[in-house]
Amino acid sequence: MVAQGRHGGLPQKILALKVNPEISKNLLRWYKQNGRELPWRTSFSPYSVWVSEIMLQQTQVDTVIPYYHRFLSSFPSVQALAEAPLDKVLKGWEGLGYYSRARNLQKSAKIIVKRLQSRFPDQFEEIIKLPGIGKSTAGAILSLAFNQRFPILDGNVRRVLSRLFAVQTAPGPKTDQNLWDYSSSLVPKQAREFNSALMDLGATVCKPKQPSCGLCPLNSFCLGFKKNLQMVLPLKKKREKIPLYFHAGMVIWKNKKVLIRKRPVNGLLGGLWEFPESVVDQADLTDQTKLNRVCQNLNIKLKNKSFLFKLTHTFTHFKMELHVFEADYLSGNIGRDGSLRWASLEETEGFPFSTTHKKIIQNLADTRFKNEKTSKTEELR
Repeated sequence: MVAQGRHGGLPQKILALKVNPEISKNLLRWYKQNGRELPWRTSFSPYSVWVSEIMLQQTQVDTVIPYYHRFLSSFPSVQALAEAPLDKVLKGWEGLGYYSRARNLQKSAKIIVKRLQSRFPDQFEEIIKLPGIGKSTAGAILSLAFNQRFPILDGNVRRVLSRLFAVQTAPGPKTDQNLWDYSSSLVPKQAREFNSALMDLGATVCKPKQPSCGLCPLNSFCLGFKKNLQMVLPLKKKREKIPLYFHAGMVIWKNKKVLIRKRPVNGLLGGLWEFPESVVDQADLTDQTKLNRVCQNLNIKLKNKSFLFKLTHTFTHFKMELHVFEADYLSGNIGRDGSLRWASLEETEGFPFSTTHKKIIQNLADTRFKNEKTSKTEELR
């Protein structure tokens, strides 16, 4: 971020960039009539804005809203979030994905409580230091919660500005800087309303595939529309083919309970619980080899091993194919460090699991229900 000036956060360089002031006026008028009613806009409190902005990173608004309500109900203040067990925080985030966001949210909450006496910072230099907060999120918090004149550049805004100013350069640092300059140059004193309007315009009118240019309040200024480039802008990076990795997972039974394991806090899906699993080298490994890979670090012996089913899941940078097996516990010690424990299927509901492993639980529950139903039917015969 370039150095700040004395004009509500904007640097002198940006203030010198000439843009038509009618752009901001038109957008603000449109927002008064068409702005979305979102739960975090009822008070614009720093805490609610911060939580919503972290949730909205790489996630659609409609998906976020129910999670936002549940999360704020469980953690109504920054102090409540800071003091909560990590398991509870991750459980509140379960299904939303990108779990590092939840971990960073709590890390930031602890910093705010301990170092800032539970007061959310209102300076860019302080906010940007918090884990999980980048330039755009910092700008969103400062403009929405504090009405400070800071720009934003999320996916919706990037698309609007790329079309509005017909930005035809390839994605990269130089293009990003140009977009930041454009975003900064547009922000009026009504920063809260303007940035909200810019995001809403991108979400409801200036959409990725079918923009409603005829309804856009900025169509008379839009260079992309005038040049008939709205369908090709913004230019996109060439998508690279993501690799496919193979994993083997094991459902281990003991007295109607299953063995679950807590993942290390740092790393992918950190802090979540799972059925023990392991990466396997290739798809054509024998089932026995896959089983051995999973069991080699558990220090227990199993019996009645069998294949259950296969699941696939796509992460941001790779795709996973998970081969799920089940077996009965025979002997051995699972240790006492707390990373492994036995739980009934009902008890697993109290632990945070990834979407893939939630599917395993659901499959096991469905199978048990079918078996119990079949058993009752046979008893009646």
